[in-house]
Amino acid sequence: MAKKKGKAPNTASISSNSDIDEMTSALAQTNLGDESPPRLNHTRLTRKTIVREFERYFGDTSKLDNWQRLCGDVGLDDDLPSISKCRVALKKVWVNIYDLVDAVRNDTCPPKRFRSQQALANYTVREEKIFPRQKAKDGGPVRALLAHIF
Repeated sequence: MAKKKGKAPNTASISSNSDIDEMTSALAQTNLGDESPPRLNHTRLTRKTIVREFERYFGDTSKLDNWQRLCGDVGLDDDLPSISKCRVALKKVWVNIYDLVDAVRNDTCPPKRFRSQQALANYTVREEKIFPRQKAKDGGPVRALLAHIF
């Protein structure tokens, strides 16, 4: 079982669920000059929010401690000796990134892990918790966790 290294240095800046929900709901109700239906606006705003929240949570991608913390937060050993070992280990983990951010925010790690990429894909599409693929930087932590959904 993974030992817990403690909170991420950036978790103090992660908003509470209610803050994000209130902000995205309020913004979704405003007319942003977009002809999209309100539901779509809400989804777009939530996706922008989750990108910022994950970036705040993770921090500097060149620091081994951040990668080890991520491994621990998803239920893996958090003492892997290198970033590349962390990346390899994370490729075998199927968690929803929205759920990971919520679990970190609520101190309920690890988030639900799925048995397969397909199970994660089905859940992600059904719950509309799709992390924007274009925001996943090559070699970064999101890229290591990102599943092929479509």
